[in-house]
Amino acid sequence: HLNRNLPPAIVKEELKWLIVAGTDIRNERLLPHFGGFWEEYELWTEAFVPRDSLGKFLERESKRNESESRQRLFELWPHFVWNAAAAYMNFWAITNFKIQLTNPMPEYITIPTHDYQLGTLLYSVSKRKSSDSPKEFFITFFNLFVKNTLDKYSFLDKKSIWNYIFSGVTECVGEETSLKLIKRFMEELKADSEIQNKKEILFRAEEFIKSVNREGFIPKSLFFAIKRFHRWVKINHDADRIAQAQMLYELYETYQLFDLEKEFKHTRSVFFLKTACNNSSAELKNKLVNISQKQRKDDLNAEQNQKLYLELHEIPELTDEEKFFLTRLSYPHLKPEDTAALVQSESHDGKIPNLVVQLMDEDGNSFLIRAPSSPREISRLHTLFLDSNLIVNFRPEHRFLVALSERGFIIGGLFYERTDEQTAHMEKIVVSSRYRRKGISEALMNELFNRLKSEHFNFVTTGFFRPEYFYRFGFKVEKKYSGLVLDLKNFSDKK
Repeated sequence: HLNRNLPPAIVKEELKWLIVAGTDIRNERLLPHFGGFWEEYELWTEAFVPRDSLGKFLERESKRNESESRQRLFELWPHFVWNAAAAYMNFWAITNFKIQLTNPMPEYITIPTHDYQLGTLLYSVSKRKSSDSPKEFFITFFNLFVKNTLDKYSFLDKKSIWNYIFSGVTECVGEETSLKLIKRFMEELKADSEIQNKKEILFRAEEFIKSVNREGFIPKSLFFAIKRFHRWVKINHDADRIAQAQMLYELYETYQLFDLEKEFKHTRSVFFLKTACNNSSAELKNKLVNISQKQRKDDLNAEQNQKLYLELHEIPELTDEEKFFLTRLSYPHLKPEDTAALVQSESHDGKIPNLVVQLMDEDGNSFLIRAPSSPREISRLHTLFLDSNLIVNFRPEHRFLVALSERGFIIGGLFYERTDEQTAHMEKIVVSSRYRRKGISEALMNELFNRLKSEHFNFVTTGFFRPEYFYRFGFKVEKKYSGLVLDLKNFSDKK
């Protein structure tokens, strides 16, 4: 940016680095977008970054000298270290661990000031050196980024800061590669007699490796979501279960943990283990730990995950609060204020859990939605279809949802089946003539879509028989489907 007298060959070399290092090993931005290069004008452009460097941000905020401002910086410091370690590791990783940046300092990086935001960017990659040494990477980063900052702002000091450095590296390159690098770092460290605080660093490295091997790595967004929940509980320690569930729901959305589940299958179990179930019985917590370990090691599908969650409800002497949160662990679509419970229903496989949701129709009368609890109820639903002049054929592979009045009569229902790992086909829906135009069919449809989303279905198809009705829910005509299709990623429950 500042040196206007570089030879053209060096300028071109630097521009190549800006392009090559523009994205990290996960194809996310590592540098501002490169614009273009006009050789005849000796001009090149890149995207403007409106956010200050971390160095400027720390300087500005610390000058306020207010306890609240300093406490905020203290809470953010691990987030800054984690992100910075990941960014500088990213550069080393894209060079196949051959070239390191020599200036990992707050002045040369910009990091979002909220721990749920993405967008960490390096300002420059011009200071480089050839090195394949983990010790050189970690010690350089610690001395220039962490120690130099603590020399200026001692109130940021955290004894566990090495954990955040190791976590940033693991976030970048994954558990396997990260643990290999940390072990090599420890070997190099033991052979160097000049490193300060060597015992403390080795202790932190050993503990980090043990923790990852025992419990698995907790990604950044999950870690800071859990941390924010506990900060909130500390302030609002008398919060009731509805308020806690609302906070959990908002954190899961804000930190984009649904997206994280695609890569880290144990996200939801760890989240509930360390938040809502943090003070639960040892038996419940141990079972959640076992579930998270299975999810880490095995490639479980949605049904297998659901089965593991539902087995938790069989733990004896669960409290009402534990039942409340376990129901929401098992069924992510449930809103905090929803009235819902799990009951046992008979099936050919024995007793199975059945989620019951209580709703209100447009006249203010309550009704229930659940799966049929017996073959007799499926027969009643079939009769309801026939009474409405709809000829249907139920098959063993069909699944059902029914709506029941306050007195327990089946007043509506639908049936569907899985057609592949991502798609379910909804056959038909019916509501008794006496209960139509009260919002019951819409409630059945919304409940179906929400349950399918929680099971990680992406699409719902249906026939082209009542298109005007299905258009209201976002169904569309697409050339590869014979009827209508709904992309569940675009579906939002309006209830």
